[in-house]
Order: sequence, then C-alpha cells, then structure tokens
Amino acid sequence: MKVRAKIDRRFAPIDETVALASEPARVIFNDAWGNIEQTFDTAELAGMPTDLAAVLVRTFYVHDLGGAQRTRKARWHALRELAEFLRARRDVETAGDLDDVLLRRFAGWMADREDRARSPQTLAGQVSLLRPLIERAAHDNPGIFGDLVTIPAYLFPDSHKHRRPKRRLSSQDMKAILAACYREIDEAWETFQYGQAIAALPEPPPPITRGIGKDRLIWLHHRAGGGIAPTVEQMSAYGLSKGALHLYGRQRGFARHFHLVTETLVPFYLALAIQTAANPDPLRLIRRDCLVPHPLEEERVFVEWLKPKTGGWVQRMQRRSFDRRRSRSAPRLVEMVLEMTAPLLPHVGEQDLDRLFLIRRMGTSPARGHRHLAGLIAWDALKNAIERFIVQSNERIAAWNAAHPERPWHEVPDFSAGLFRGSVATAHYEASDGDILAPKAVLNHTSVATTSAYIEGPAAARIERDTIARLQELMLAWVAPEAKAASAVGEDRGATALFGNECLSPVSDAGRVCSKLGGCLVCPGLVVPLDAKHLARILQACAHLESARERIDPQRWIRFYAPSLRALKDDLLPDFPDALLPEARRIAANLPPLPELE
Repeated sequence: MKVRAKIDRRFAPIDETVALASEPARVIFNDAWGNIEQTFDTAELAGMPTDLAAVLVRTFYVHDLGGAQRTRKARWHALRELAEFLRARRDVETAGDLDDVLLRRFAGWMADREDRARSPQTLAGQVSLLRPLIERAAHDNPGIFGDLVTIPAYLFPDSHKHRRPKRRLSSQDMKAILAACYREIDEAWETFQYGQAIAALPEPPPPITRGIGKDRLIWLHHRAGGGIAPTVEQMSAYGLSKGALHLYGRQRGFARHFHLVTETLVPFYLALAIQTAANPDPLRLIRRDCLVPHPLEEERVFVEWLKPKTGGWVQRMQRRSFDRRRSRSAPRLVEMVLEMTAPLLPHVGEQDLDRLFLIRRMGTSPARGHRHLAGLIAWDALKNAIERFIVQSNERIAAWNAAHPERPWHEVPDFSAGLFRGSVATAHYEASDGDILAPKAVLNHTSVATTSAYIEGPAAARIERDTIARLQELMLAWVAPEAKAASAVGEDRGATALFGNECLSPVSDAGRVCSKLGGCLVCPGLVVPLDAKHLARILQACAHLESARERIDPQRWIRFYAPSLRALKDDLLPDFPDALLPEARRIAANLPPLPELE
C-alpha cells in the first residue's frame, strides 16, 4: 500500500527586503475588473532603511487594498514625509531603530518645518495616517521595530481647540457661481445639440470654398470615432489631420460636439453640488439611475445618491426632491448629462458603466494606465478643472462688465467643492431665521448635533444673538406687562398680502404664519409667462418690498414679508432672460403703485 506524503500547509515566511528589490518598484492597486486604479513609486521612499520601507510598503498595500483613492494618496504622502525625515538622520539604519522616541522627534520635526507651516489639527491628521500602518506592521511582524508599543494618540494635545470654522460662501457668492454655471451649461448644451444634428445627416455636408468646413469636420470625426472624438490613429485612417482643429479649440474643444469633456462637465457638477448640498466625492460617484419619481406628486422627482459612512462600510442613501418643470432644476441637469454621456457608454469599462459623470479621456490611455477611452472623471482632474473654471469665468465676467457697465455680473469667488455643503446649510439656517431643522432636512442628517457643525460661523452667531435678545424681550414683557408695548412684535395686527387683500389674522393659535399669506408666489401650479410685462411686475414688487423693509418692524418684516421677497428673487427672477431687463424696467416705471405694506 502506497503511503501518500503529507502536504506542508504552513505559510512560508516572506523576506520583505528581497521582495521589494526583486519586484517592480511600484505599488499598483487594481479595481474589481483588473484595471489599474492607482500607482505609487517606491523610489519616492529613498532614504528610508530598506527593511523598514519593505514592510511599510507591503502593509500599505494590504491595509489600503479596499480603501478610497484619496485616502491612499494621503497615506502615501505621509510615508514620503517620514522618508524625508529619516533621510537626514544617520542613527536610523534598520527597522529596529524605529521606536516611540523617534516618532515623537518626527512629530516635532513636522511642527518646526519653516517651508510648510501647518496647524496642529493638520499635523495630528498626518500622524493619524501613519498610526494604522505601523500598528499593523508591528502586529504582523513581531519584533521588527524597536521599543514601540504604539504611536501616542495625543502627540498634538488639544489640536481640536485650534480648529477654525470653515469659510462659508454667502448666498450672493453661490448665486454668482450658479449664474456662471448656467451660462456654461447653455453653451455646452447648444454645442452638443448642434453636433448631434450634423452627425445625424445621412451624407456629409459639402466642403466650403476655402477649407473643409466645420460641419463636414463634425460629420467625418463622428464617423471616424464611432460616435465620440476619434483617436489619432482613427483620424489618420480617415485622412483627417489634427491641424484642422486648431480653429475650433483643438481636439478637446472639438469633442464638445459629441459628448461631455472635463471642461463642460464641471458646470453641471457645480450646479448639482449647490442644489443638492451633497458631499463632493459621493456626488462625483452618483449613479445614472439617480432619478426616482415622487410617489405622490407627478411633477416632482427625487435625486438619490449614496454617501459612505465611517470607514466606508455603510452606504447611506441621500435624497432631495425637485420640481422637474423648472428648466434648470437638478433633474433637468441630470437628464442633460445622461444624454451628453450616452455616446461614451460603449467605450466605458465595466466598473464605470453605472456612473453619471463620464468623460472622454483625451490623453493616451495606455500611458495613463487606462484600458478604455472613457470613464468616470478622477477627483484630481475634477479639482483642477474647477480651478480653471473659476479663472475662465472671471475672465468672461470681466469682459462682459467692460462692455455692459449698466448691467454688471457678479464675480465668481475663489472656492472649492468642499465649501458648498456648509454654505448651503448656513443659507437655509439664515432663511429659516435660526431653525436648525431646516438645514438638517437639507443635509439628510440624523442628529441636529451633526448639523450644528455645518452652520457654525458669523452668520449663525448673529442669529443666535438676535434670538437671545428677542427671547429676553419676550421674557421682560411677561415679567413686566407694562413693557409689552415696547417689546412685542405686534403679531396680533393684520398683515398686507402683496398681490391680494389684507390678512386680518396672519398668525394662528399655534404661532405659525398663515400658509395662504403670499402663498400664490410658491404655489406649485403658478405659471408666469417669460415676457417683459410680467418681469416688470416682479421688479416692481421686489423694489416695493425692499423699500418697506426700512419702515416696518424688522421681526414683522422677516416673518410676514421676507418669504415673498425670497420667492420673487430666488425662484422667479432667475428664469427670465437678461435681454428682457431694459424693456421691463421701462414698463415698471409706468405701472400703477402697489398697496402700501402696513
């Protein structure tokens, strides 16, 4: 009887030093479909002892295999800074020289760097990126480090006390950004529709007298690229030259006739970011099936996206409802993006087929690690494109203001996508006169404690002071009735409806303002023709409300008349084209006066 030899099932020890030296000096992360997602060059860790670099690189790969790309990039940056610190030290030759004392010196070295001033909170975050790597490496490789228990948790004590509230964009700033986005969106949509109309022709347009002609180039490039901007090889196969595109913004500018590119995607992304108040990266990852019909109202649509919670293990659904009848509402913008990215779908990899924000990669895809000509826009590319959008928008605004000084456009402020969520929350907090439940509903938070962190700042402090002063006045009126006349807001008096009769009881027994006071302005069935006559009435009403603010009690004006002004300026005015303003102002000057407010 033949005896079968036992199989040795023990794990063989891995020599980290040999593995690092024998394999390509890169750390490569692939997605679930085998495409290269991120690449890091281990040569950037020069100066770190070989065995220490080997074990940290391997631990970095194992620990961040399922992590987010931005987290991997930040952790690798922290490793590079540790290597820079060790490069200047002669007493660190092996991984065994790494101990608690050395890590404390590393923290002090980061804090004392003159070329890179950082707050205690930033420094604490930098150290926190290294902590899980070193702890996991020590656990998986006992005895490889020196006298190291763990990285001290409080290398920068009270770092949270140095945190300053994030800068908040004002409502005027966000309106200026939206106006710039809508101008770019209208232009991109018109260019796309023009290109699709030319591409749908059965025969190519005839050439012009001098040259091939724009329309003929659109038709030929559409056929050469199979519905998208062609590659250089495809252009050569059709006898097309890149030099012919110089008059039309080169290849990237000419591709706007076929689909979205990075520059035309940015205004859609920014407009949706402001309207939805979504987190920047979850919005970038929004799916193509994000539009969900409202169960009760036919004209309203939900926009849904997923928001990863702590550690990325839990996906929580976020949603906002919008009126799809408005030409620039979020559902309409999503529908436009769906149509402008549909030609890219046959050229997208499996991992990005369900994503909304797709672009044609205009560079050499194999050189950049891409297998497909199109895919989801990367965060770094989006961030850089937003910076270009700010510069180009302000150049366009400056040119407009120089040519039309009587109707200037507001300049676009310097911003990042991370400012929108807190700025929108603060704007809703101000509009609701300090009701924290309003921004809580907008941000889809479970607890108001989370929302309070988004609305901190000068605006919230001012509302809190005004609220405390008003409550103190009410308390004084309750304790000393003779002071009631001086402190009461006067809610027992009637209020004038701007487009109706006087309301004799504007406040109910529960203390709520009557929903019918000025309700016609926010009625879902309100239809306002986009002509000069109706624009003139809106301009007259806005001026009438603003002039009345100076003589009406501030609390009464905020409670009874401010909602009507917001509905006029925020909901109705943006839909009117600028070309109607001169005629509307002339008509408004001759309209009969509106009834006095109180």
